Amino acid sequence: PNTGYHFVDWSDGVLTAARTDLDVTADLTVTANFAIDTFTLTYTAGTGGSITGTSPQTVNYGADGSLVTAVPNTGYHFVDWSDGVLTAARTDLDVTANITVTANFAINTYTLTYAAGLNGSITGASPQTVEHGSSGTPVTAVPDTGYHFVDWSDGSTANPRTDTNVTADLSVTANF
Repeated sequence: PNTGYHFVDWSDGVLTAARTDLDVTADLTVTANFAIDTFTLTYTAGTGGSITGTSPQTVNYGADGSLVTAVPNTGYHFVDWSDGVLTAARTDLDVTANITVTANFAINTYTLTYAAGLNGSITGASPQTVEHGSSGTPVTAVPDTGYHFVDWSDGSTANPRTDTNVTADLSVTANF
């Protein structure tokens, strides 16, 4: 067979590609039947996302697949496909083999940065790296002798302060 095709049978029903006709007593005309090779394209989503588009896909040898896209859940981002493709949307072209890949996602992380203004300090970790939807750890604004805590630069008066359900970077300064 040509590249991309496989032998199916002979027109008289013989199923082996190689044949030797024995004891021939009449003219014999047969045709070899071939079929194009087909391949399966399978796309799956790892933790933190989903796939849009058709999966699995059956594609003829040398044909193109159809568009599939890795879609991250809220709070996640697309990283790559397990075969190293770095774009979330992909269309596999000129297919000559089965493809089975997984879209990899990672949870978003955010930085919480706390600083002290004049006449005070802070206790607790700063900066903090927090996963999407998680909470930071407590930070306390500590005034110098003769001063008092007023508020944080974002208007919060919580002291100590623990930021919860974090969905973005945060940078605040304690005012004394």
